[in-house]
Amino acid sequence: MSVIDDIKGQLDIVAIVGERVPLTKAGRNFKASCPFHTERTPSFYVFPERGTWRCFGACATGGDLFSFLQRAENITFAEALRRLADRAGVTLPTPRVAAQEEQTHRVLFDLNQEAADYFHRILAYSPAGEQTLRYLASRGISRESITRFQLGLSPKGWEILKNHLRDRGYGEVDILQAGLLVSREEGGTYDRFRERLMFPIRDAKGRHIGFGARSLDDSLPKYMNSPQSPVFDKSGVLYALDAAQEEIRASGQAVIVEGYMDALQAHQSGFTNVVAAMGTSLTERQVGLLKGLAIQFLLALDPDAAGEAATRRSLEGAWNIFQRVGVAAAGVGVLHPKDELPDLRIISLPSGKDPDELIRQEPEEWLRRVAAATPILDYLFSWEASRPEAATPAGKQAIVERLFPLISALKNPFEQSRNFHRLAEALGVPERDLEAAIGRPGARGSRGGRTRTPQATASALQAPEGDTLEEHLLALVLRWPDLLPTALETVDLCSDHFQRPENVEAWRVLSEHGSSEALFDVSDPTLQAHSQRLLGLPLPSLTPEERRRAILETARRLDERYIKRLNEEAIEAVARLPQEIVSSDAAFVAATTERSHRLKELHEQGRWGRWRKEALEKERK
Repeated sequence: MSVIDDIKGQLDIVAIVGERVPLTKAGRNFKASCPFHTERTPSFYVFPERGTWRCFGACATGGDLFSFLQRAENITFAEALRRLADRAGVTLPTPRVAAQEEQTHRVLFDLNQEAADYFHRILAYSPAGEQTLRYLASRGISRESITRFQLGLSPKGWEILKNHLRDRGYGEVDILQAGLLVSREEGGTYDRFRERLMFPIRDAKGRHIGFGARSLDDSLPKYMNSPQSPVFDKSGVLYALDAAQEEIRASGQAVIVEGYMDALQAHQSGFTNVVAAMGTSLTERQVGLLKGLAIQFLLALDPDAAGEAATRRSLEGAWNIFQRVGVAAAGVGVLHPKDELPDLRIISLPSGKDPDELIRQEPEEWLRRVAAATPILDYLFSWEASRPEAATPAGKQAIVERLFPLISALKNPFEQSRNFHRLAEALGVPERDLEAAIGRPGARGSRGGRTRTPQATASALQAPEGDTLEEHLLALVLRWPDLLPTALETVDLCSDHFQRPENVEAWRVLSEHGSSEALFDVSDPTLQAHSQRLLGLPLPSLTPEERRRAILETARRLDERYIKRLNEEAIEAVARLPQEIVSSDAAFVAATTERSHRLKELHEQGRWGRWRKEALEKERK
């Protein structure tokens, strides 16, 4: 959780606003006369479930508790951040602390790099590595791959690596923090990795952050990883992403396997869009690493695990993660010619073969199975229907109870209908019987349907942590500063189009100064760190014209989302008012009509853009 999220979690926007404005209850919300202009009829609303406020009168603006305090007190974002952090009891990073953290990270990157170099020299150039080299050769791993991925061998002794790193000038505290040492209960430390095949783990920028290690005998555990450190968290890393990201971006397809050897063999055989989750169930952070690179995601399923309840839960978890992250809706459509939801599929492998073996022995069969990968819901339908319990009415009901929520969560009603039909087909029951048992997806009152409680609706409307659409636009401007004039002059964007406070402030600075360098000259360390993160976001290689189209399309989608949000807030604000009052409010009706026309126009622009792309593709073919 970011500092800003932490502050929002500790503070109540109603209390913050209520100290300056006399609020009255209006259903689930609160209203008052706007504090920023004179009016007779209250048009200022606070939405506690969203954590936002909006004026529907002359101001026609809104935001969160940060923007309210900025406007009410006429202060900067940095000052509002400090005041609210003090009130919430949240400690803000100071420039000195931020610099110390950056220095710590550099030391740990260097330490892991030095250890990787040392392990690799033992494997490749010393007699101690000969047996391990023979093992790798028996697994079909070439010397070129050993060098490319810097595979290594940890030495046999208990303090050999520690002494080597100390001789190189590193302190024992830093070596311990990097996870290369283990503390003894009685005092002292010893090497964590001994007599193991070492897989250096790098982040997307190619920096060494940790290690995977495989035992070369019967010692347990068979595989072990570096412990969590300031630069390494297994749940937020994908092995070989640094080597795979270029091909993933070019093809729009990412293949996710389980182990190091699977990924190594794939890259060695020319399948360079493969990454490994390192034996863990796929996590939201790992998906986040891929969300700007691909539109199709393929999971290679371990055939020996098929049928296990844990595997089913893992697949359902992966599906839910992709639904939450919303890759395509958050910006992938700008990067790829397709404009569709993320496509998650399952690669079925032959019994008894993992990707490593299949690629090594039958590369053509691997390609065939990748091409024939099954959409995950179709896979789950077939899998569940093949279970013995599917033969009984009670078993069918249990299967439907498990799978129906996955269908109902789909945003596209046509996809809902297709998958509802597929489920009925897989279970061998008439669709009308399935509807009678569980209802239809999206139908009011159906179990697991799309009818939402007010709390769920509000939650769904809130910006996700790290709003990807906003940050994609900011990243484009930071990566290619010449795009800023296009964004400022051609696109009618304002800070209200942004929802995350740090993005609102970043856009304000960019708009005010007309220069991307201004973001790195601000004194606020939180905004500086955020700007550095934006600058490091992965973007594809684009021509100048493609960059211009990307900024225009991203801005169009931000504008469309902004207008939808205005409509939703307006509907929520007047939901409790008599219809005759709403109908008689000429300003409200005019504003609503204008927004409806604007939304239609934006939809037409989006469709025209897609048609134009398809036409150009046909012309090229």
